[in-house]
Amino acid sequence: NNHKRAIQCKSPHTTDQWTMNYLYYRGDFGFPQQTKTLPWGTGPVLTVGKPCASQIFNETTKKLEHVNSLKDMMVFDANDLILNPHEKKGSPTYVAPTLHQWDRCYKWINPWFNKHKKMFSRDDEVKWVKES
Repeated sequence: NNHKRAIQCKSPHTTDQWTMNYLYYRGDFGFPQQTKTLPWGTGPVLTVGKPCASQIFNETTKKLEHVNSLKDMMVFDANDLILNPHEKKGSPTYVAPTLHQWDRCYKWINPWFNKHKKMFSRDDEVKWVKES
């Protein structure tokens, strides 16, 4: 957590993916024959951080500028559901079951969540949850 005051508690960079790649290619995730990776746009988790938090070159200012939402990199079906772009139609993961880093897409993801409220929220009381 980089908001802590003690310097030894601060990370120099956000290295989660770099660290995972390093550990994977070193064979540090157990049996190498049993550890697999999946290409982007396949599998049970679609990481949307890249399309949603990137920089592009602005021809006018001649500078790299942060853009929040490269929505054109995302693939949607006729029902506006987010698809894994490299999964075959009919695959159990063709419609992305889980979105990772969706919070970086706030310019379009908030309206998308509002449009699909029934998928992500509930109006009824959850019986096993009781307020103290």
